[in-house]
Amino acid sequence: MKIKNIYKVLPLVATAMFATSCMDKDWETPDFTENPPYGNNDIIQYDADNVITIKELKTKYSNVINGSSDGLSEITEDLQLQAIVNGNDEGGNLYKQISIEDNTGGLIVGINGSNLFPYLPVGQKIIINLKGLYIGGYRKQAQLGALYNGAIGRLDTDIWEKHVRLLKNDKLEVKVDTIAFDEKADMGELSGRIVKLSGVTVSGEGTQVLAPEDGSVTLTSNCANRKINGKSNLVLRTSSYSKFANRAIPQGTVDIYGVCTRYNNTWQILMRTESDLKEK
Repeated sequence: MKIKNIYKVLPLVATAMFATSCMDKDWETPDFTENPPYGNNDIIQYDADNVITIKELKTKYSNVINGSSDGLSEITEDLQLQAIVNGNDEGGNLYKQISIEDNTGGLIVGINGSNLFPYLPVGQKIIINLKGLYIGGYRKQAQLGALYNGAIGRLDTDIWEKHVRLLKNDKLEVKVDTIAFDEKADMGELSGRIVKLSGVTVSGEGTQVLAPEDGSVTLTSNCANRKINGKSNLVLRTSSYSKFANRAIPQGTVDIYGVCTRYNNTWQILMRTESDLKEK
C-alpha cells in the first residue's frame, strides 16, 4: 500500500474504533447508585427535623381516616416519610397503588400509573415529601394520595415522582416485618403491613379458582372475596385481573402472605404475587 493511502485509511480506522468503543459504552448497564432514573433526586435525604413516622402520621390524621365518611386532609407541613415498599403491582392484585411501611406501621399510596414495580420493588427504600399531598380514609383504610371528587384518590404519576426519592444505600433503618396475623389486633395499626396466616383453608364457592369471571362468584370492584375458614371477618381478596386469578383454590391447608388492609370492620388480605400462597 502506498504511504499516501495509509494516511487516508488511518482516520477511518480511528473513527471506527471510536464508534465501536462508544457503542460498547452505550450497551453497558448504567450505574444509578447516586441518581436513580425515577423520582426526585433533589429531595433532601434524612431530614431529621421533619421526619414523621407512619404511626404518627396516621394518629395525626385519625379523624379523617376513621371518620364515618371517607374524609381527607391536605398535608400543609414540611413533613417527610422514610419508608420501604412492601407491596406493588407486580402480580396485578394491587391496582394503581403500592403499600409501604416503616418500623411503626403501614400505609397505602394511590398512584395513577401502572407497571410501578420495576422502579418500586419490594424492599425499595424511599423518602416521601408529604407537603401538598392528601391523606384520607377509604372505608377507614389509611391512604396517601390526591383529592378526587371530594375524596381520597390517586396521585398523578408526575406529581408522585416529584414527591418521592429512591434510596440506594443502607443508611435508612427500615425493614419489612412479616407479622403473624391476629384478627383481634388494632385495625389501624396492622393495616398496610405484611402479614402471614399459617395453616388456614380457603373457602370456595362457584368456580374453584381464586377470582373467576364466569359469574359463579359475586365480584366487587372486579375482585372476589374468599372467606378464610374459621375467621368471621377476614377475606382473601383477589382481583380478576391479577396474574393468579385463575389459580385453583387449594383443598388443604396453606400459608398466606399479603398486604393486610381493611374495609370498614372487615380484614382483607391482598396477595402480591402467586408465591404469597404456599400449599402445605
